[in-house]
Amino acid sequence: MKKTIFHAILSLVAVFQPAFSQAASHLVDGESLYNRYCSPCHGEKAVGQDPASPNGGWRDDGSLIAPALDGTAHSWHHGPELLYDYVKSGSVNPESPMPSFGDRLDDDQIKAIIVYFQSLWPEKIRGLYLQRFPGSLE
Repeated sequence: MKKTIFHAILSLVAVFQPAFSQAASHLVDGESLYNRYCSPCHGEKAVGQDPASPNGGWRDDGSLIAPALDGTAHSWHHGPELLYDYVKSGSVNPESPMPSFGDRLDDDQIKAIIVYFQSLWPEKIRGLYLQRFPGSLE
């Protein structure tokens, strides 16, 4: 059933804007790339570094906790361009361990990762995202 939902999302996602239009065809690649580059911090299935703290936050030692990307935290508050910039260039917060992946991933690979974790968002969150960023998932 999960594969059926996954493939249904693949067929429905035309992706953000014209620049992202080819990323939907790479959803399976996005999962593989996510697992390789993102899951060590953001967790398997994008549940975050600490599922009890999906929005991330600070540990007692002062280090940051990577947030969930599965729709349970704030990633859906960010437009497609900002999500892309975070993956490509890393966090703007100098205290964040979020690295830049622009030297390891090409544009289509970055877009595929974003399409993958957005495919994990519940339908309600996808609807709210489309209200904020019309046409971004269609």
